[in-house]
This record gives sequence, structure tokens and C-alpha cells, in this order.
Amino acid sequence: MEVVNQRSALLSNYEVLTLLKELESDHLARTRTALRIKKEEEAAGLPRNHVPQEEVLENLRTIEVEAIQYLSADHQPSLKQTDASISQLTRSLSRFDLTKAEKLQIVNLAPTEAVELYVVHCRRTRRSAR
Repeated sequence: MEVVNQRSALLSNYEVLTLLKELESDHLARTRTALRIKKEEEAAGLPRNHVPQEEVLENLRTIEVEAIQYLSADHQPSLKQTDASISQLTRSLSRFDLTKAEKLQIVNLAPTEAVELYVVHCRRTRRSAR
């Protein structure tokens, strides 16, 4: 099975969502561990010596949470996509003369109507006319 290139300069919405969910999971695990240690220290009557190793800026956390919510919305195709489905789609698109950015737009938009593909084509036509 071909995996979506993790070092690509362009990321699909699916890849961004996957990364943000991993970061969220890591953050929750660190928070649970910090709370457990704090409770153990308090139960043992120890002074609070534990200093969090990592402080995440609240603004960044807010952006992460909102991005996860947006990319997880019912109208977003990223919920139904997988590494395999994206790889298959991009392989199928290789027979057309499309740039990486155009393929990415198609992956992110997941068009179901020809008119939706027209938007990608119009942008390309305007760009090449310059």
C-alpha cells in the first residue's frame, strides 16, 4: 500500500486533520500524566516541585481545536478519506496534465460534479494566460 508522502511540501486537509488529531492526543496524554503526578504528590504530602516541561500557548491550542472542528465537519471530505484513497485518487489523476497543487485541490474539494472541477481548470487557464 502506498502511503501519502509525509515530507511533501503540500498537505491535504486529511493530512492536516490527522496531524492535529495526533497533536491533540499527545496533549491530552501529557495533561493526564501531569494531573496524575500532581495528585500523587498531593496525596503523599510532598511540596509541589513538578514544573510542567511544556507549556502550550492557549491561542495555539484554540487554533488547533477549531481547525480539528472545521476539518471534521460533516461537509468536509477529509472525514471519509484515507491514505489509501488519496493515493489511489492521485494515481488516477496522473494521466491528466495537472500540477501537484491542482491535484491537492481535487483531493481537498472531493468534487462530485463537473462544475466543481471547472473551478480548478479555470484557475489553471487564467494562470497560464498570464
